[in-house]
Amino acid sequence: MAARQFDIRTFLLIFGAACAGAAWAIYNRSLTSFPYDEDQIRALIWIVFAAPFAMFWGWFFARPRERWIAAFVCFCIYFFSPFVAARYETCTVVHGSFNLVSCFADTEQAQQLAGAIGHRIYFESVVVIHLIAALVTALQRALGRSTMPRQAPGPEAEPA
Repeated sequence: MAARQFDIRTFLLIFGAACAGAAWAIYNRSLTSFPYDEDQIRALIWIVFAAPFAMFWGWFFARPRERWIAAFVCFCIYFFSPFVAARYETCTVVHGSFNLVSCFADTEQAQQLAGAIGHRIYFESVVVIHLIAALVTALQRALGRSTMPRQAPGPEAEPA
C-alpha cells in the first residue's frame, strides 16, 4: 500500500480558517458580560457560529469541488456542537470537573449553577469543540486527496 501524501495547503486553509473563526469567537466572548442584555446577543451568536462559518470558507477555497460536502459538514459541526457543549457543561458545572454521574443525576442543580455563571463553561467549550472538529476534518481532508480510489494505469498498447 502506498503512503498517503499530506496536502499542507488544504490543511492550512481549513484549519487556519477555523482558527481565525475561533479567534473571532473568543473576541466576541470578551465583549460580553453576565447578565447578558439585548446588545450582547449578536456577540453570543458569533461565539457559536464563527468557527464553522470560517472553516467552510477555508474548505471552499482549498477544494471548490467539495463545496457541498463542506457546507454539510460545517453545518453539522455548527448544529451539533452546542448540544455537546451543553451536555459537557452539565457534567462539569456541579463538581468543577467532568463527572458522568452528575450528567444525569444532578441536572436541575447543574442548570441553576450554569445559569448563575452565565453559561461560561458552555461558551468556552463550544469553541474548543469547534477547533477539535476542525482539526479532525482538516487532517482527514489533507490526508485524503479525493473520495475516489486511484486506479492503476492500464497496460499501454504497443504500436502496430
